[in-house]
Amino acid sequence: MRSGQPRVLFFAAATVLLLFNYPWLSLFSSAQLLFGIPPLLLYLFGLWLGFILIIRALLKPSASSDLGPLPVKPPTTKASKTTEVNKMPQGDTPDV
Repeated sequence: MRSGQPRVLFFAAATVLLLFNYPWLSLFSSAQLLFGIPPLLLYLFGLWLGFILIIRALLKPSASSDLGPLPVKPPTTKASKTTEVNKMPQGDTPDV
């Protein structure tokens, strides 16, 4: 996290909390529909999406701090793994 980033995140969160408050919500509370959706729902979901995108942009690591992809550990396999079906003699079928 960069040095001034907590202050910016706090400001973004406080701004969104204020926009979710009464005076702003009452501006979008109407009986008219926009594209068949109440304006209040469009406002709430738009504000929510905008906040997510702002936080994503703020928290996205910079190119200078990129250490590359994490190393992937290859899966381990056991060559002599036997199951109950493999132990049965030929001709016998398991009871299902």
